[in-house]
Amino acid sequence: MHGFASERYTGTAILLHWVIALLVFALIGLGWYMIDIPKGTPERSYFYNLHKSIGLTTLFFILVRVAWRLTHVPPRLPRSLKRWEVAAATWSHRLLYACLLIMPLSGYIASNFTKFGVKYFGIELPPWGPEDKTLYGIFNNIHVITSYLLVALIGLHVGGAFKHLLVDRDAVFRRMLPGRG
Repeated sequence: MHGFASERYTGTAILLHWVIALLVFALIGLGWYMIDIPKGTPERSYFYNLHKSIGLTTLFFILVRVAWRLTHVPPRLPRSLKRWEVAAATWSHRLLYACLLIMPLSGYIASNFTKFGVKYFGIELPPWGPEDKTLYGIFNNIHVITSYLLVALIGLHVGGAFKHLLVDRDAVFRRMLPGRG
């Protein structure tokens, strides 16, 4: 290894990674739960507004993470990795970032074209326009399709992390652990 500390992500990157991971897992669980709540019930409104609020909060952390990533070079991958593994890691991370941006943006935009709008933890945000079922449908479909891709990419990401921990037994897994790794 080339000086383990230099091969770890910064404390800020690690914190943002885990905060976003926890929020995304909460949003996925909440999203799966709320779609089965009967329409017209107060419970449905509560959970949809909670989902939108957590989604916008997550978007804030994602934007901070993207800004941090654009201004800080990540640690090098071990030289023992094959070229296809480096390419797979690079592209899966790019797709993860894309999905993490598209998901909350498409959900927020879709919500702006419903009669319900967006209430951020109870504060009503001004809509972008009147109710428009066509625009809502377009952006909601993007939101839903991206959710499936995001879940698949998260599975790939977690699987790759555990491959490094249990099969390769290299330092890749520990690079993103809080503390000293």
